[in-house]
Amino acid sequence: MTRKRRPATPVSRRRFLGAALLGSAAALVAAVPGAAAATRRRPAAKPAAGPRPAKLQAEIVKQKGYLADTLKTIRAYELPPGSEPAFVFAAVKAKKRGGAR
Repeated sequence: MTRKRRPATPVSRRRFLGAALLGSAAALVAAVPGAAAATRRRPAAKPAAGPRPAKLQAEIVKQKGYLADTLKTIRAYELPPGSEPAFVFAAVKAKKRGGAR
């Protein structure tokens, strides 16, 4: 008895990328010994890590400074009166799924 095959439904880009990401993460965890134990949840009562190293703390302070400077520059930029906004949000109707017409 031969079975009729249905045509494959197209996979959305979002679903494909999600599957690819999960597959990559699973392969990475499988390749690194002890990584599976590190991904388990820790109890909420225990702190996850001790104090940060001095180099890491200095880098975080430096990055926060860069961010503050960038935001200050963006906020100080004056637009001429009546200029168009950078973007306009317009909701897009969802496509109907499944079912034959």
